[in-house]
Amino acid sequence: MSLLFILLFFYAVIYPQSQLKQIRMKRMSKLKAMEKRHGCKVLTMIHRREAISVFGLPAYQYIDEEDAEQILRWIRQYQDYPLELILHTPGGQLHASIQIARALRRHPKNTKVIIPHYSMSGGTIIALAANEIVMDKDAVIGPIDPQIGDFVRGAFPAPSWIYAAETKKEKADDTTLVMSDISRKALKLTRDVAKELLEGKIQPGPSGESRLDEVVDKLVSGEMIHSTPLSAADAKALGLPISTDFPQEVHEFMKLFKPVKKNVEYVE
Repeated sequence: MSLLFILLFFYAVIYPQSQLKQIRMKRMSKLKAMEKRHGCKVLTMIHRREAISVFGLPAYQYIDEEDAEQILRWIRQYQDYPLELILHTPGGQLHASIQIARALRRHPKNTKVIIPHYSMSGGTIIALAANEIVMDKDAVIGPIDPQIGDFVRGAFPAPSWIYAAETKKEKADDTTLVMSDISRKALKLTRDVAKELLEGKIQPGPSGESRLDEVVDKLVSGEMIHSTPLSAADAKALGLPISTDFPQEVHEFMKLFKPVKKNVEYVE
């Protein structure tokens, strides 16, 4: 029994960690090669569930304060270098996303965000901070309307809470009124941050007029549902600084992440 327990322990804990260490070494090798070719420092923030994990239980990942702490440390460390950030994320905490975005916006050298598949919600906020957003032609970003709620009722778009309170008026319950108040404040914060990040980056309209407020309103107002996928072409038409000159080596790098689900198979 003791031998069986040891073998099970090795299979469940040590073997997956050994595999993960090997994969991480391959990732670091790819990143070093990219840094050499691109002449800049490269960082990744990849949020996805990986098949290789302790006891086979992958954790759901999103932008949080620990990500912010690590990325801010990286930005401070390489003040004299151009930076490239590879983003693959469903989004996450608003305050952490804003903190990362502002630090990236203030960086004195050129900054570039590279999106191979998707960078939604808080990930879009971070992307807006870069001098250039490089997207695969099939990659997507999304709206940045804040999501307000709690564990009991769930999170809903801030504009929807406001709509509910205005529609029900005196019949609205206290929770809806409180959420509506918080939503108004969250919308103002997000609008202010978006304008701060996009200042000087949006192409003017046909008559030379500023389109900054128009673009910010499109992203923040709730006109689109929060999961609306905006392709590179959509984002460029909106006025964002988008390039589709996508480096193939980033797609090769993304292959080093092992997905939990293996429903799609093909011969390479």
